[in-house]
Amino acid sequence: MIRNVVVAATLLATTVPATQAFAASPETQAGLANCVKTVLNLPADSLPGSSQATTADPSGRYILGEANRDGHQHPQAVLWVDGVPRWLGTSLAGAESFGYSVIKGGLVLGTTYGSDKNDYWIYSAKTNSYRILDVPANLQFPDFHAMNSNQDIVGLSWDEALGKRVAFVWPAGRQPRLLPTPAGATVEYLDDISDEGLIVGRVTPDGEFGATSYLWKSWNAQPTALPGIDDGDVWARDIEGTSIGGQQYASDGTTGLLWNTRTSRVTQLERGVIDLNTSHDAVTEGMWGANGDYPSMIIRANGTKLTFPAGTMLTHIFERNTQWTAAGYDVSTNTLQPVLYAC
Repeated sequence: MIRNVVVAATLLATTVPATQAFAASPETQAGLANCVKTVLNLPADSLPGSSQATTADPSGRYILGEANRDGHQHPQAVLWVDGVPRWLGTSLAGAESFGYSVIKGGLVLGTTYGSDKNDYWIYSAKTNSYRILDVPANLQFPDFHAMNSNQDIVGLSWDEALGKRVAFVWPAGRQPRLLPTPAGATVEYLDDISDEGLIVGRVTPDGEFGATSYLWKSWNAQPTALPGIDDGDVWARDIEGTSIGGQQYASDGTTGLLWNTRTSRVTQLERGVIDLNTSHDAVTEGMWGANGDYPSMIIRANGTKLTFPAGTMLTHIFERNTQWTAAGYDVSTNTLQPVLYAC
């Protein structure tokens, strides 16, 4: 039996004057009269704590995130459909559910980890139903990481012969296949797959520490390491069209990086890039706590910037023609609240 809880709710909107709450460059400030912050409501049996919006489909109708739920050890997957929250996950004994990607039409890739078995699924918001994926026997203990608009899935599985995890791509309607991996190295995580099939993931030399990002332009060929501004490791988080966004850690802090997938060009930004849209606008990481205290910002492709209020941690930037500008969470109240911004 599949259980899905839908709770009717009303969005809470707060208008924030840009001149007071935002520190933007003059060229950005002039075009912003107001930004509207929307706090997303949670299902009735949610608990205070770790709640956030993490990504969305291109239309902005379907927002994927997570929240603490009564009776569960970990934050559970939540999908907001036109602002109304739904818990996601098939009903297995001792179930803990996680969502990874949401694509056009409200299709969500996720996993339910149960006491005796796991379900790997694609949920349809339109039919409120789950399609359980028939995982082949040779894909042992898979972890899904991302899905593109074609429903191609990437992740890691266990290789008994090698004694380590290996990277795979599961093309929609076909059988999973292993991705080529640099000799003497292990893929630690696959961060994203673009609609064109490009994949970025973090690779670590066997027996060493420190993962750096590689790009697979072909599922049949070895990936190439993404360059940084120096010899340090880099972390690519998102691919949109011909752009990859990420960051590099340096002794004096973190710097943002944009890679062009067609050339060797690397562009440096002042902060790490979390997410991109197809217009090449970037959302940067925020920090809150002893290691730093600064909010996320939006850096447009033309260089204009918008810095958000303190405690704002953005995770997703929307396309320019949607009703929302960015999504993420707010920690300024000492509890994580899922938020949307329209600017």
